[in-house]
Amino acid sequence: MTRRHIGILILLVILLLSACSGKDKYEPFTELSKKTVSPERDASIQAALHGQVPTPTPALIFYPTEEPITAPSFDEDSFFSEIPGENAEPTEAPVLKSYPTDTPVPAEPTATPMPTATKPYDPDANMFMYGTTNGQTTYTMQDGDYLICLARRFNVSLGQLMSQNGIDNPDALGVGDIVVLPRNPSPWSLIDGYGRRTLIIHPANYVTQTGDTLFSIACSYGDVLPEEIAKVNKLYIGDPLPAGKTITIP
Repeated sequence: MTRRHIGILILLVILLLSACSGKDKYEPFTELSKKTVSPERDASIQAALHGQVPTPTPALIFYPTEEPITAPSFDEDSFFSEIPGENAEPTEAPVLKSYPTDTPVPAEPTATPMPTATKPYDPDANMFMYGTTNGQTTYTMQDGDYLICLARRFNVSLGQLMSQNGIDNPDALGVGDIVVLPRNPSPWSLIDGYGRRTLIIHPANYVTQTGDTLFSIACSYGDVLPEEIAKVNKLYIGDPLPAGKTITIP
């Protein structure tokens, strides 16, 4: 190899080395893609390109303390039991306590029962104006009355009483029926065949039976007026009679 060839070879090597070193030094800067760089990193790069020094973000520094940090306890059963729901158990209402005070509480006034006044006896209340001597012309049948009883009581002929009222059966009348009394009656007579006017001798004492009335008792004695029995015994003629009571028959 001649000296000329060696010189050319050395020149080529120098040129090759110069070309390699110049590529690393003068190659232009290529920005990174935002797809691979975070926003904070991109901001730092842009600040560096424009000659700005980015302000570093201060880091949080934790200092150790002597007091231990305890995590709050969690009780699952008590936590869910406090949540109101359909299955929550009802709670009892608080009991209100009363405390004694120095001021006495007045008692509520109680109503005083009124005494029941005994109804005074009034003999005029029993006067039904029986008989024909005072001008009475009608009579209303009461419980215990019979037409024959009225004939004995008012001293009227039973036949005339039946004729006056247009009836053939003396038992046809009942309670509430109105009997017409004749103004000038024929008196009771044994000739009519109904016996004596007085059936039981009186004055006498009588012990009441169940179902008795003053009208039925008067009928059993014959010529006694019910209002006269009531007057002697101070009874009201319309009141019921208890069984076993002894009364006086005038």
